[in-house]
Amino acid sequence: MSSVNFSITKTVSACDKMAMLAMMAMCFATLANAQVGASIKTVYPTKDWVISDFVVTDPTFGAKAEPGFDNRAAFQAAIDAAYTNGGGVVYIPAGHYEFRSTQTATRNVRVRQGSEQRMKDFQYQFVLNLPSGVQLRGDWADPELNNGKVLGSILEVRVGKNAPNYNGTVESWWNDSQAGNALRTTYTSIADRFIDLNSGTGVTNLSIWYPEQDINDVKPYPWTLFQPNGDCATIENVTLVNAYNGFYSAPSELHYVLNSYITALSTGIEVHVCTDIGRIENVKIAPKYWAHSGLPGAPSLEKVAAYTEANGTGFNMHRSDWEYVSNLYVSDYKTGMWVGREPGYDDTPNAQFYEIHIKNCETGIYVQAVNPYGLLISNSTFGAEKDGKAVYFANDFKTSVQFNGVEFTGPVVSDGSDGVISFEGCTFSHSSDYALKINNGNVLLTQSDFKKPAGHVFLGADVNTLKSVNSGYNSTLEIKNDSKSANVEINNNKKYLFDLIPKHVATDSKVHPRPASNKVLKVDLPRAAGINNEQPTEDVSAALQKALNDVKAAGGGTLYLPGGRYLVNNPIKIPSGVELRGTWDVQHHTQSGGVGIFTRYAGGAAGEKGPSLIQLAEGAGIRGLTFSQLNIATDGYSAENPRMTPFLIQGQGPDVYIVNVTVGGGDKGIDLASYNTSRHYVDYFAGVLARAGIWVGGGAEGGFIRNMQLNPHYGSRLPQGGQGYPKISLTRFVQSNCSALKFADIKNQTIFNNFVYGSFYGIHFLKDAITGKNPGEMTIVGHGSDGCSYSLFVEDADKKTKLIAINSELVNTRTAEPVRSYVLMGGEANTPKVHPKAQLILYNSAFWGSPTVGAIINSGTVRFQQANFQRSGAPGIDNRGGAAHVYSSYFAQKMPGEATGDNVYTKQHAAGVSTELTNNYYISGLRESNAKPGKIYGSDIGNQ
Repeated sequence: MSSVNFSITKTVSACDKMAMLAMMAMCFATLANAQVGASIKTVYPTKDWVISDFVVTDPTFGAKAEPGFDNRAAFQAAIDAAYTNGGGVVYIPAGHYEFRSTQTATRNVRVRQGSEQRMKDFQYQFVLNLPSGVQLRGDWADPELNNGKVLGSILEVRVGKNAPNYNGTVESWWNDSQAGNALRTTYTSIADRFIDLNSGTGVTNLSIWYPEQDINDVKPYPWTLFQPNGDCATIENVTLVNAYNGFYSAPSELHYVLNSYITALSTGIEVHVCTDIGRIENVKIAPKYWAHSGLPGAPSLEKVAAYTEANGTGFNMHRSDWEYVSNLYVSDYKTGMWVGREPGYDDTPNAQFYEIHIKNCETGIYVQAVNPYGLLISNSTFGAEKDGKAVYFANDFKTSVQFNGVEFTGPVVSDGSDGVISFEGCTFSHSSDYALKINNGNVLLTQSDFKKPAGHVFLGADVNTLKSVNSGYNSTLEIKNDSKSANVEINNNKKYLFDLIPKHVATDSKVHPRPASNKVLKVDLPRAAGINNEQPTEDVSAALQKALNDVKAAGGGTLYLPGGRYLVNNPIKIPSGVELRGTWDVQHHTQSGGVGIFTRYAGGAAGEKGPSLIQLAEGAGIRGLTFSQLNIATDGYSAENPRMTPFLIQGQGPDVYIVNVTVGGGDKGIDLASYNTSRHYVDYFAGVLARAGIWVGGGAEGGFIRNMQLNPHYGSRLPQGGQGYPKISLTRFVQSNCSALKFADIKNQTIFNNFVYGSFYGIHFLKDAITGKNPGEMTIVGHGSDGCSYSLFVEDADKKTKLIAINSELVNTRTAEPVRSYVLMGGEANTPKVHPKAQLILYNSAFWGSPTVGAIINSGTVRFQQANFQRSGAPGIDNRGGAAHVYSSYFAQKMPGEATGDNVYTKQHAAGVSTELTNNYYISGLRESNAKPGKIYGSDIGNQ
C-alpha cells in the first residue's frame, strides 16, 4: 500500500499541527486495516509465520519453477528490490528453480610483492548476491521427518561444474584488529561461489542441489554459501543435498548455521578468522542426505559414503576467537572435524563444543593446534571406523583440550609437543592396542571408565606427566610406560568421587513461539527510508498502538513493519496473542539496517523508573527489529555518562517472547524480573546496553535465554549511509557499570550460549526483588563473559541454591577496576547473603585475560570440575570464607619467584572453610599459602 499525502495550504498552530499529525496517524492505521490478511501459505510446517513483500515468482520478477529456465536474473531482481526497500525477506514458493549463468565481481586484495605491498584486483564468479538486510527464504521440508526426502523449494545449480577457481586464494597481508593491528601474512579467498552472503543476510528454509554432479566422476564446484566479510550471516533450515563445498566464512564475525543438513563431497563447513562469536547449532553432516534425497540420480548410500570417507571433512575450523559449536553430528567422513592454524601464520582457534557426535570417520577430530585458551568439549561422542582414531593431536599441539562426559570409540592418539589433555567423567571403548596413546605432554584422567581390562594407556618417550584419580577398568588402570622420566601418579580413593556432568540438558524449546493466528496486518506509517543518514521525524506511537489493538480485535496475529526507521517516543503495549515484527527473520547487527525503532523516550517524569517503551502482555512477542535510543548521549549526557532510562522491553506476563532483536545503543534491555514471565523465550537478543542487558526473576518457572550477544561494537558499526543511527562507544562505561545478565527467583530456566563483552558483572545471581527468594537450581550451558571486571558473581544464595555451569569461558580484561576476578562467590568474606551450603559447580571451564585474583570464594561451596586457568591471577583460588574444590584443572600461568605472598595457585585464609586440590597440573609446581593448617587437602597434597 502506498502512503497517503496531505496537502496543507494554510498556517496552523503547533496544537493544530499535533492534532493533524495524530489524525494522520489514525488515518494510516485505519487504511492499514484494509490490508489485514494472512501470512504466506506454505506446503510444509514452519516455526514462525512467513511474511514477505518480495515473492520471486511475482510477474515483477518473473522466476519460474520450470525445466530449462535460468532464474538468476529474476532472483537477483527480487533481492535488489528488497535491498532498495530497506531490507526484507525474498520468498521462494515450493518448486525446482534452475540456475544456468553467473555474474562477475572483483575483489581488491592487499597482496605481497617482495617486502612491499600493493592492491590488486581479482575476479570471481557468483550466481546470487545478497546485500545487507536481505534474506532468501523458501518452503522447506525437514528431511529427517520425511524419510530423507528433499522437498519444497529446491535451487538447482547447473553452473560452475569443474570451475578452476572453485576454491581460489591469494597470498595477502592483513592487519589484525584483535592484536593491535599486527601485520599478518595470510591467504584471502577469491573463490567462485553460488550465493554471496554479505553482512546481515540469511538463507533459510530451502534446499540446494547440483543435478549434474556424478558420484562416479565427482567434479569440484564453487562454494555453495559464502560469507566474505562483515557481521551476521545466517543459514537456517537448509539442506545442501550434494554440495562439493558447503558454507565458507572468511574474515568475518557472527556467522550462525543452525538446524541444517549437509552432504558435502569435500568440506561441509569451513571457518577462517572469525573475530567474534560464530555459532554452529544442530547441524548434521552425512552422506545420507544425498543418498536418501529421492532426487533424480541420487546414488546409493554406500557409494556416497565411500567417497566422503576417502575425501571429505565435515567441519574445518581455522582461527576462530571463541566459536560455539553445539549439537553437531558428522558421520562417514575421512575427518569429522579439523581444528588448527590459519594458513600463512600461527593464529589458532579456541572453542566450546557441546553435544558433538562424530562416528564412522577415519579421524573423529584432528587437532593440529589450538590457542592457549583451549577447547572445551562436553557431553559428546567421538567414534572412529576400524583402524581409525577417535581423536588425533598433531605435533603442533601444545596448549589445552578438555574432555568432560565424552565417550570415545577408538583410540585417542597424541603426537603433540606439549600441553595438557584432560579427561573427566569420560568413557573409553577401543579395539586397538591402547585407548590412549600419548607421545608427549601431560595427561589428566579423572573418574573415567575403560571398558576393557587392559590396553588403557601408552606413554611415549617424551611424556612429562600422567595423573589419574579413580580411573580405569574397575578402578585399575593398566599403563605401558616407555617414557624417559614421566611423573606418574595413580590415586583411587572414594573420598575423591564427585557427581559427573549432567546429561541431556534441553537447550531449546520444542515449540517455537508465534501468534496462534496467522493473520497479518501490514502498516504503512511515516518513516525514514533509503540509504541515507536521515532520522524519522514523526512520532508513530499512537498509530502503532491502534494498529496493534486492531490486530488484537481481529483475533490476534502479526503487525508487520516494512523496511525503514520509525520514531516511537511513547510507550506501546503489545496485546496478548499479537506479535510486532520487522523485516528480519534472522539475527542481525546494527550495521545491517532493516527495520529500526528510534526513540527519545526516557521514562517521562518517572525517569528510569517509568514504564518501558515496549510492554509485552501475556503471550505477546516482538521479532526482527533494531532499536536505537537517540538521546542516550545528548543534552548533557555522553558516552562517559549516558542517560538513565527504563528498560526498553518489559515482559508483563507468561509466554512472552523476544526473537532476533538488536539494540544499536540503549541504557537497559529486557526486564523479565518485574512480573512473573513463566515460559518466556528470548533468542538472539543482541546489541550494546549501558547498565543492564537481560534481568530475569519474579518467580518465573520455565524459560529460555539463548544466544544473547552483547558487545559495544553494536553502537559503533553503523549501516551504509549511517541511516540515522547515532555512533556511540560505551565500552569504558559498560565495564564499570553494566550487569549484563541477572537471574533471581526462577525455576527450570535454560541459559544457553550467551555472550557478553565488556560488563562489570557478566552474569549475576541475586535475591529476587519481587518475591524475596534466592536463586534455586539452574543449569547454564556455554556462557561467555569477556572483558568483564567480575565475569560471574553470586551475590545471594541459600542452601537450596545450586548453580551448574557447563562450558563457561570467563575472561577479565585490564579495566579501571582495582580488583578483577573470574568468579566472585559472595560480596565479602563470610557474608550471610550466601549460605555455606549454596553450590556453584563449574564443569569444563576456561579462564584467561588480566585478573588480579582468579576466583574469590567468600562463602558457599565452589567446585571447579576441570578448568584451564590460562591466567590464574595472584592468587588463583583465594578462599576467604567458603569451601573450594578444584579437580582436573590446568594452572598454566608461571608464578614468579618463591611461593610467597599471593604468588600461589591457592590461598587459604583463616576464615576459609577448606580447599581441595585433586588431580590438577601446575606449570610451576603446586604452590599454596595456608593460613589454616590441614585445611588444604586432596590427592595433590598427598603426593607432594
